[in-house]
Amino acid sequence: MARVDGGERVKEPAGSKSIVRAVDRALDVLAAVAAGRASAGVSEIAERTGLYKSSVHRLLATLERRGFVQRDARTDKYSIGLAVLELASAFSRDDDLTSLAYPEMERLRNEIDETVSLYVRDGTERVRVQKAESRQAVRRVVQIGQRAPLYLGASGKVLLAFAPPEVREKVLDSPRREGIERSRLREQLADLARQGYASSVEEREPGSAAVAAPVFDGSGEVVAALAVSGPSGRFDSEIIARYGQAVIEAAQRISRRLAWR
Repeated sequence: MARVDGGERVKEPAGSKSIVRAVDRALDVLAAVAAGRASAGVSEIAERTGLYKSSVHRLLATLERRGFVQRDARTDKYSIGLAVLELASAFSRDDDLTSLAYPEMERLRNEIDETVSLYVRDGTERVRVQKAESRQAVRRVVQIGQRAPLYLGASGKVLLAFAPPEVREKVLDSPRREGIERSRLREQLADLARQGYASSVEEREPGSAAVAAPVFDGSGEVVAALAVSGPSGRFDSEIIARYGQAVIEAAQRISRRLAWR
């Protein structure tokens, strides 16, 4: 069912009676600013969100006043503000998972000198919540908070394999699997169950590869995926197998910190 809201035709989502539309749109704008690799202007943000430019301009003004976005007076473009970084810092500081995982992530990074990341599932996507970057000149760099679909990448497969059945089937049935066949994805999930880790080579982007393993909490639930990633030229089959065992062991150490037995 559609309605007109402030001059814009919007589709009402399920359970929308409890949604504050203005807040919803402001968060859409904030997410659109964060999605780009560079700062964005009002027109670009309006295109990303489907909102009128006048609405985007008002929402940006409010977000700028509160420090969630910042405007470059020279280019009139917007980027993420310090208030977002403060929230991210509070999450990393207070969250048991990220704080307990980091020492083991740093230990693994020092052992193999590749970038180590921690991902959690959010619906049908994965989100990077912690990192320990490689010190090599050529390395894999991904920002904390970056999202990716569950069907792409080693970490996505780990979180997909242990997701609720309805989530797993939704992802497997998705028409937007970017050329990854359902049968092939099922095979990869079966490989994960057999060997304890998942791997990917140039799935998300050319030239990158990754290996990931599950992190369990005290109840035995998978709460995160621990991953090692880097240039695909440094990830041959022998290295993937060796990193796979190293990631499994590091993930188990993190799991024990979360009271897993």
